[in-house]
Amino acid sequence: MKKVVGLAFIALLGLSAPAFSQDSKVEKGAKKAWSGTKKGASKAWHGTKKGAKAVGNKTAEVTSKGAAHVTDKKSDQWVGPEGQTIYVDDGNKYYWVNGHGKHIYVSESALKARNKQ
Repeated sequence: MKKVVGLAFIALLGLSAPAFSQDSKVEKGAKKAWSGTKKGASKAWHGTKKGAKAVGNKTAEVTSKGAAHVTDKKSDQWVGPEGQTIYVDDGNKYYWVNGHGKHIYVSESALKARNKQ
């Protein structure tokens, strides 16, 4: 019986010894590596999020302009306050499409005459 207990004690020490073999330098290095990995992953996520948002905005803008070109009339005599292309809808309202694909309605007094050369 003493041999069984002794072997069990040695086996227990043998299995638990590798867990105690790490020193504090290795632990600090592992923590530093993990911190750097976590920071890199966070930066990558923010970059991906920013890129996806830009692609989504551009897609919405192109889609909205395409739909406006098909359904509404493009004004040949007017441009927007900053030179934007102006569309006229069925209710004779003037608008331009911003970078997010939204229709920005403007009054006729805010429009500028298009310079034809």
